[in-house]
Amino acid sequence: MGFETVIAADVKIERNIPPVGEYVFQLAPGAEERPNKFNGTMELNLSATVAEGDQAGKRVFWTYPDPTALNKKGQPLAFSAQAMKKLEIAIGVDALPGETFPEYFRRVGGQNVRFGGSMDANVYVKDGKEITGDPKFGIFSVKAVA
Repeated sequence: MGFETVIAADVKIERNIPPVGEYVFQLAPGAEERPNKFNGTMELNLSATVAEGDQAGKRVFWTYPDPTALNKKGQPLAFSAQAMKKLEIAIGVDALPGETFPEYFRRVGGQNVRFGGSMDANVYVKDGKEITGDPKFGIFSVKAVA
């Protein structure tokens, strides 16, 4: 037995996103900086895995935009620095002197650090219709866990 028993047309893709709720996450290694494909603004991409409970092992991804950049309306994205600082506090490992957030998250991502947070409902309006999308990670919901 092997690959010959797996029929490609029969394989269905399952969304492996945890449902709305509160979780304990473990930060994954590999924080990555890259330009946003829509507007070119640099962003920091992070991910974590649900560490406990029925949803354990499911991975979530989220992005922090460059806090020095401006949005389409010309407003600063300074909220991003606040959200990253909140995650640093929730993780409980201090940043080193002179360390940037990308450097910090790359360093602690390999240390099995955990934090609490939520997956929030993702409801929006498109073409006049209310759409419910996949739950999204609440970047301001993070907190320390015991």
